[in-house]
Amino acid sequence: MSIAVFLTACSPAVQRADQPRPGNRYATGFQIDDTLGLTRVRVFAPWQRDSVMATYLLLPDTLDDPSLLSPFTFQFSLLRAPLRRIGASSATHIGMLAELGMMDRLVGMCNPEVCYHPLPASCHHLGDAMQPDAERILQSGAQAILYSTYAPSDLSAQRLTDVGINVLYNNEWREATPLARAEWIRFVAVFLGCLPTADSLFARIDSAYNALTNSSIHQSINHQSVVSGLDFRGTWYVPAGGTYMGALFRDAGADYAFADDPRQQSIPLTFEQALVTFADADVWLGCNVPSREALLEQNSQYALFKAYQTGRLYNFRKRCLPSGANDFWESGVVHPERILHDIILTLDPDTTHPDSSFYYINRVL
Repeated sequence: MSIAVFLTACSPAVQRADQPRPGNRYATGFQIDDTLGLTRVRVFAPWQRDSVMATYLLLPDTLDDPSLLSPFTFQFSLLRAPLRRIGASSATHIGMLAELGMMDRLVGMCNPEVCYHPLPASCHHLGDAMQPDAERILQSGAQAILYSTYAPSDLSAQRLTDVGINVLYNNEWREATPLARAEWIRFVAVFLGCLPTADSLFARIDSAYNALTNSSIHQSINHQSVVSGLDFRGTWYVPAGGTYMGALFRDAGADYAFADDPRQQSIPLTFEQALVTFADADVWLGCNVPSREALLEQNSQYALFKAYQTGRLYNFRKRCLPSGANDFWESGVVHPERILHDIILTLDPDTTHPDSSFYYINRVL
């Protein structure tokens, strides 16, 4: 068993580089490479270009003596790898562990009720994902916790680090494209000792995704237009072209009003602006309601949209549990080719939309 050195440094907020890191095909937020003959894993701060947020060094068994690290002048803590006991804070982490066949190593989970995949019977409840409970993590025996950070100054992560808990910053959610998010399975795998498995899996996902963008059904869609989401308390947020959903719309061949907007964030619209922009859209994706009647109960003006009138309304709740757990945000993050497949089918006006063909998209009736 080897030892990993964990190093952390945070920086102020500016935009991150958009190019894949060397060794990755798409992901910008982490990099796995070799330094001084050791495997090094770096996580880059989501808010600052090229600023390293954390560095992990995987050391061979022959370097068990920490005194051999004296050439390094920074402080570090030791973490034995491959990890045998790991905690997680996000359902996306569960999707990656499940795909890697490593669920038996999960000893703790934040908000377990949001998980679609069954968790091990002995899995501990680690508290809320935004503020994991340090005492519970320690009690679980986790050697480290996969953690998503959402702010330049993350006091919750700092508290975990202060009591000796190793935090692995799994920031896949910051990636702007589906394949870049999926590639973070390599980040998880390197700590579990199964990076070759992750590389093989991701190569198949990458191939399947890109094959779909060039498929015959994709070419026959003929620029079907889409509208996304719903009005929420007076604001209708739609994805810009530079976002995860914007990339899916583009790769599916959809005609989308904000496809050329490069921003990596949602765009706030008023209901009136959304109506003017999307009234004639062919397909409504992310229409998160149980029925067309429920949609009109929210706002009768939804009936003015063409997609409502033709019944081409879909949500991403095909695989959900009563608790609210949604596999779209779990295994769907690892398998964007499945989501792309579903979107392409919904955009095809000649498809009869057989229910069994959809992994994630559910038609609103």
